[in-house]
Amino acid sequence: MSDEAERFEVDDEDTSSGAGSEYGPPALTDAEKAVAKRLGEAGIRFVGIDDEYLKFAPLMKGLRTSPPRSIYIPRASVGDLSAQLEYGIEAHSDLRGVAIPRIGYLEIALVNNGFYGAPISYAISSLNPEEIPDCHHIDSGKCLPSITVKRGSRAASLHISGDREKRPCLEISGVSPACMLWATPGRPRAASSVNAPMSLKIHFPEPRDKMAMEEEARDVLSSLLYELDVRNGIRLRAARWPSPTPSRRTQTEEIFDTFARFPETRVNPEMATLFGFAGSAEENPPLSFLSYYQVLEFYFPAAVKRNALRQLGKELSDPRFSRTDKDALLKILRIGERSLNAAESGQLRTLLEECVRADRLEEFFTQGEWGDHFARNGPIRGVSVVNPKNSQQPLTSQVADRVYKIRNRIVHAKDDPRFDDVPALLPQSREADELWPDIALARFLASEVILDSQSGV
Repeated sequence: MSDEAERFEVDDEDTSSGAGSEYGPPALTDAEKAVAKRLGEAGIRFVGIDDEYLKFAPLMKGLRTSPPRSIYIPRASVGDLSAQLEYGIEAHSDLRGVAIPRIGYLEIALVNNGFYGAPISYAISSLNPEEIPDCHHIDSGKCLPSITVKRGSRAASLHISGDREKRPCLEISGVSPACMLWATPGRPRAASSVNAPMSLKIHFPEPRDKMAMEEEARDVLSSLLYELDVRNGIRLRAARWPSPTPSRRTQTEEIFDTFARFPETRVNPEMATLFGFAGSAEENPPLSFLSYYQVLEFYFPAAVKRNALRQLGKELSDPRFSRTDKDALLKILRIGERSLNAAESGQLRTLLEECVRADRLEEFFTQGEWGDHFARNGPIRGVSVVNPKNSQQPLTSQVADRVYKIRNRIVHAKDDPRFDDVPALLPQSREADELWPDIALARFLASEVILDSQSGV
């Protein structure tokens, strides 16, 4: 067997699915061999072949988990794939997609913005472009590369023409072969599946630098998705690369029991719902953080009142307290006023001081593998540093300040120059992807506060 034949030999698991003949799967054509070789040089491994598809192991930027399912590229799309490889493919910097600067081409994978949306192919098939001005794709008969996704007997595709000199052409259709390989986690074999991956293709009138295309496409993408939502009732979002953060899971060494018991913890049903929802909101880290924060917020009044009662008790029990002493009475009055008028940041600080065990809070930071996340050069901007070795400020105060500032960055989206240095912390942003250690912290604080509420004091 030649070296080339060995390089493209089909894995044993695939020979049974190949339908070439009774003697085994079909042979690769010269064009398919050339494509498979070039993809191998890019780190995308050829796996197998049958009558209709080539099978590859996907390449996903930042992938850290076990390999996803294989990717099937229709053999009919090999010509498009070969052309894309010839022009040169680069991964998009932030979003799941590819760029081909030599021809001014950018492609971004799309997903439904919600759990219950209809397949994108159904939604797109219901739309027609408003008008078709002078478009070089139509004039030349050329189409943007796409693995056909069908709805019924026709392809699901929406081409919105730009112009020859200024605006790019936009197309929502099945992903191109290159985007399928570089930016998706795999798909079923059936190319006509209505659930197959779809993408937004942006074709500029002339070649562009990748960063320039990404910058210009940011506004186009945002505006298009907004109008599809408001004008057409179609809610989509751009898919993002996996976060570079080592793990979205809690990174402390928690020890879990291996048996279940009849519940002994009494939790307010609303708080249990918020706590559970926070753990399920993985696609929206800021929302997950806010849900844990709402659990903390629920217990603000009880903690502030408890703290005020303790202070009042001390003052009234002081042997030197006199009911006829105006200064002593004013001190009592100020304690009551502070408890009623305390700012939210002060209430959070009081809650943590009252309810969170100091040794457990210190363990969270010293035993967790957080790296520099909570340090001055951490990835979340405009928030307080947490340093357990700081003897000048209690750890609970450092944590309260950080948690409150993150909360403000999520809920305050003010168009005000004063906030330029600390803009809103948006969903589907790089900072949001980095938020998971802070979410783990908020989860820990919420569980401590719920535990404290069991005492009934």
